Parts: sequence; C-alpha cells; structure tokens
Amino acid sequence: MLKKGLTFKRYSLFALAFFCFSVFLLPTPLFAQVDQAAKTLQTTADATGLGGGSDLLTIIGRIINIALGFVGFLILVYLIYAGFLWLTSGGAEEGVKKAKLMIRNAVIGLAIVASAFAIVNFILSKLAEVTDQGGGIISSGVGGIGFPGASGSLGRGIIEYHLPSRDATGVPRNTPVIITFKEPIKLSSMIKDYDGNVSSTKLNVSIVKIYPTGHEDQTLTAEQANVRFTKDQKIFVIKPVSFLGNAVSKTNYTVELGTGLQREDGRPAFSGSFSQGYKWQFEVSTVIDTTPPQITSVIPSSGGLYAPNIVVQVNFSEAVDPTGAAGIFKDGSGFTNMEVQASPAGGGAITRPNGEFKISNAYTTVEFVTDLSCGTNSCGRKIYCLPFSSGISVLVKAATLSTTPPQALLSESGYDGITDVVGNSLDGNADGQAQGPPKDHYSWNFGTSDKPNLDPPTIIATRPRAGDKGSYAAGGGSSKIPLDLPPEADFDSVLQASTLTSDSAFINTNEPPKLADTFWWTTQQQLLSADGQVATSGAKIVGGRVRINHRLYVPASTIANKAVIPEYDPYLISDLQNIYQNCFYPAASKTCAANPSSPNCCDERSSNTACQYPLFPFTP
Repeated sequence: MLKKGLTFKRYSLFALAFFCFSVFLLPTPLFAQVDQAAKTLQTTADATGLGGGSDLLTIIGRIINIALGFVGFLILVYLIYAGFLWLTSGGAEEGVKKAKLMIRNAVIGLAIVASAFAIVNFILSKLAEVTDQGGGIISSGVGGIGFPGASGSLGRGIIEYHLPSRDATGVPRNTPVIITFKEPIKLSSMIKDYDGNVSSTKLNVSIVKIYPTGHEDQTLTAEQANVRFTKDQKIFVIKPVSFLGNAVSKTNYTVELGTGLQREDGRPAFSGSFSQGYKWQFEVSTVIDTTPPQITSVIPSSGGLYAPNIVVQVNFSEAVDPTGAAGIFKDGSGFTNMEVQASPAGGGAITRPNGEFKISNAYTTVEFVTDLSCGTNSCGRKIYCLPFSSGISVLVKAATLSTTPPQALLSESGYDGITDVVGNSLDGNADGQAQGPPKDHYSWNFGTSDKPNLDPPTIIATRPRAGDKGSYAAGGGSSKIPLDLPPEADFDSVLQASTLTSDSAFINTNEPPKLADTFWWTTQQQLLSADGQVATSGAKIVGGRVRINHRLYVPASTIANKAVIPEYDPYLISDLQNIYQNCFYPAASKTCAANPSSPNCCDERSSNTACQYPLFPFTP
C-alpha cells in the first residue's frame, strides 16, 4: 500500500509539473479563445460581485485565491483536530500514531497550497504576457529604421506635452491621460455630444481611443472615460471610470488621436507631414498612487526683496492636476485655488492683482503673471509687474478631502484646491499625509521694490559642447554622443517655465522627409543650486537648466553614405524668458557676446544672420 501511495504521489507531482510547463507551449489560437471568453466571464463575474470592473486575469486570480483560502482553512481545522486527538490519546500508541500521521498530512497539504498559490500567480503572469496583457511595447517601424510613426505632432506639431509620456514605465493604475495642445481644441472633438449647451463629459471615442496595446477591440467606451478641460481649451484630462491595467501584471496601453480632431476654428489638428494623427504607448504598473504632492520650491524666496516684474513660481514634487492649478483671476472673481495679495509698504488697502496662473514644465510648475504692464524687455515685448513697493503674500490651497483620503473631493466645478493628477490633495506641511484645508495650505511672503529688473539671461554651459567634434565619451563635444542624450543648456538665472516650450527650445535635423512624423521632442526645466547640480528640495536656487528630451537619434553607423551623416541642431530662441520676463536676446553666453552688428550666437560664434541648420538629406 505504501509503495502504491508513493507511486500515486509521484504521478500527481509529474502531472502538475507537466501542466505548468504546457502553459508556455499552448498554441496562439487557444489564447485567442481565452481572449474571446473573457467578455462572457467578465459579465458573469460582475453579476456575482467578483468582477469589479477588472480584467479576466484578475477575476481568475480572485476565484482561485478564494478557493485556496478555503482549502487552507480546512487544513487548519484538520491540523487542530489532529492535535486534539494527540492530547486526548492518553499516551496510547495507536492514538499518537494516528495523530502524527494526520499532522504530517496537514503539513504536506499546507505546503501544497502554498506552492499552488505561487504557481498560480506565476502562470497568470505568463498568461498575461502571452495574451499581450503585459510584456514589451509594440511599435511599427518607419523608413526601415524602426521608429514608430504618428509621433511628430509632439514638438513640431500641435501637441506640446502629454501624460503619461511616450514609452513611460511604472505608471500607476489610477493615472489619467492628460494632453496639452498648442492651440484651443474644438470641444466636440474631445467630448461626445458636446454642443456648447449640453453638459457632457463622455470621451469622444470616435476620435480618441485608449486600449491595451494589441487589443483595439477593448477600447474604452464613452461611458468608461470622463473628460475635463481648462478654460482655454488647450489642456484635457481624460479620467477612466475604472483603473487601468490590473493588480496581477504590468499592462501596456496605446492612446490614439484620430484625424478627425479639430482646432477651435474648425481646421484639422493634424495636417501636412502629420496628417496621420498621433499615437503613443506606455506601461501601466500594478500599483495605485496614494502619495500626496508636496511643494519643493517657491520663487521668489520667502522674506526677500525683489524687482516687481518677477514671476511667482511654485514647483511641485510631481505632476499636478491642471484643471485645479491653472486659471485667470480678474476683478475679484475667477481662479481661487491659489491667491496672491499685495499690501502697500506705505499703508493702504490690501488688493488682489489681476493675472493668470499658468501650468507648465510637465505639469510640475505653476506660475502667476499679472496683467499690469510696466515696461518692455530687450525683445520689445511687454513685461508685467506685481504692485510696486509692496508686501506680497501667496497662498497655495489644499483641496477638500473626500471620504477616502488622500483623495480630494471632486465636484461639478472641479477641485477646490491643488491635487496631483490622480486627485491626491496637496500635502502643504510636508508631513507625508494629506490633511486638507487649512492644515495643508502653503503660504509665504516677500517684498517688491520700485524698479523692474531688465537683465537678460545668459547661457553658462551647454551639453554637448558646441563645435567640438571630439568623442563625447572621451570628454569631447558634439560628435559620437549617446543616441538618447538630451541637449542641455544651463542659464545664470531661473527661467519662466511657461515660456519654455517645444517652440522656444527645439531640435532641427537633416533627416529625410519620410522620418518627419517619427521625430518628436519635449522640453523641461531643472532648477540648479550653487554647485551647478539639480537642486534638491529646500536648496538655494540660482539658475535653470533647459533640457530637450527627444526620439533616439539615427546612428551614423547605419548610414550607407558616410560622407553625409545625420545632424541634430538644438535651438534656443528669444521666446525663452527668465523669471523676470527678460528674453534670451541678444543671445549670449560666456564665450559668445552678441552685439548690434552680430545679434546672434551660432555654435558659440557671433553672427549677423540667423543661425542655419543642415538641409541636405542622407540615405538610411
């Protein structure tokens, strides 16, 4: 009997091992059937309360975990009963032997349950990869080089920025899709049945599609995503009703903006080289973001005296919701989630200056600029000032908490304070938790002088260095650089983040026209401390760094004709301004001082004409 029992156990273990191994040999048609069965199982699971809006793998995991938990409970009862028999055997050999056997079997059973739990999770993870619920991001090649198309509208076209960023990884499941356009967008393009009178928030899925990569049949429906937008109709926040992805494995998602997208004036949003629309992908993790945002720095610093044309700048530890952090205050009404007040030094009534709160820098920076003109900068553009010779106080409000902190309460009019993009209310006192108003409000004070600052910003250093053709790895400049190296320029002052756009800082290239819809870029400002490094929270800030993130460069080693190689020229133009609204003109750096006869700096050399970039084509 013992040998037969052992033989049975051996066959059982072999069968279990064979099943686990066979999972990875299953043919693709079978997984197609699994995918097809998902909808039926989803409906059934939702009806029983197991679904909760989750995907097939999560539902299976819940069912199996419940079953294993029940089996584990039975084994525990069996173990307790064996212990009871041992204690009440009175030392009788037969009773003790029986109890020991039961205890041994119970321990083996517990080991099997624990192993089954680990195996199930492993198998579900592999199933997710095979059925494309996870795994590598898929992209279609263009021009024989492998770059995904429908990408060029980011930077060169109508799209300024979006979140999640291109090919982002580890994105929390509760993250919304946020898109910033350079021009106002027709609301009916983004919102279903929106006609200016009907209050609708449903996503227009005929133009905007969000789906697990490779599964367009699972595109979110209009009822599964709500849309909010800023009043200038340039920023749209798309919030799925249920979290993206699942709690078992990472999931890749694709977002498509179709050719039907229109500008407010009715013109197509995508045209010319970018007429195919725009598409990007990102990876969703298995976690939920419950960390509230904090303020990492403010400009001007508290307690100082500054020229009145300084911009009020607030920098956050993470991206914040643009619909609650941007707006206009005018004549006592309008945007109130942030407040700026002025108290004249000589006495008098406290006032709230009119102006606009702008969000930029990948949704991590909010700036306030008044509408009170007080002069012109070196480019001839107006600058705007806070009240002269006044005490200025700034208040950044935390949002009212919902019944599930750190989530803020979202009403029909939006958030009543600052939140991150997933809706966690501001942690203004930086204690690691969201406590809502007034505990988490953030405020500081500074003073203004009676004279504007008109000093233009100057470049201190660039990476790669201009003109030097040596190897980058060996300390050279602009040749043989890594394919993903972002061009950077350090300035002697903090920049006005809202002027750092893909139109004021960009990359020109001699790549052929067929790659035009593959090359993209975005801009970013990093604040610098006195040692020239990226400033940490609380450090004294003395300058700003422009960074241009971009699609991989084309490696010269892939070019057939080595005499003509791809070149990439970063440009910074006069639209770029510093924190005092002074423009980057005349262009200047430590080694290139522009003058009236040579007003431009090109590759660190003065020039009386506009800087040129390569126009000759190369052959991939």
